[in-house]
This record gives sequence, C-alpha cells and structure tokens, in this order.
Amino acid sequence: MRLFLLTFLFLGTIYASDTINFFKASKDNKLICHVGQYSFKVLSQENATLQKMNGHTFFKLKNENLYFLNNSCQELKNNKNGIIF
Repeated sequence: MRLFLLTFLFLGTIYASDTINFFKASKDNKLICHVGQYSFKVLSQENATLQKMNGHTFFKLKNENLYFLNNSCQELKNNKNGIIF
C-alpha cells in the first residue's frame, strides 16, 4: 500500500511540474485554470507570471490579485479530438 501511494505521489509531482515547463516554453502556450466549481481562467505569459511562495509555485495574474497553484492548471491545446466510446 505504501509503495502504491508513493508511486502516485511521484507521478503527481511530475504531472504538476509539466505545466510550468509548458508555460515557459512559448508565449503562445496557454493554460486553463479552475477559479471556481464552474469557472475557468485562461493564462498565458502576457497576462500571468510565475511566483514562488512557501516552497510552492503559483501563477499570478498581472492585473488581478489571483493566484493559481501550478497543479490546478492544465494545458490548453487548440486541436479537436473526437470522443470515442
């Protein structure tokens, strides 16, 4: 059981740091972040910056006082994929 939990913790850490690399790679890359239960915000390098606080990395909007933890954001891609059942 411990090995199972440690494996998922390790995979979660790797997945959470991928958004930072994707964000830094290009100014055209965009992230979608959860604001509330049904609300989302799109972030890019033009309207957000990276900030470190208490050992965690946050995305901070430049115009607003909103901080998003790096694992609450996913990559926003412009390709359309069909839903396969």
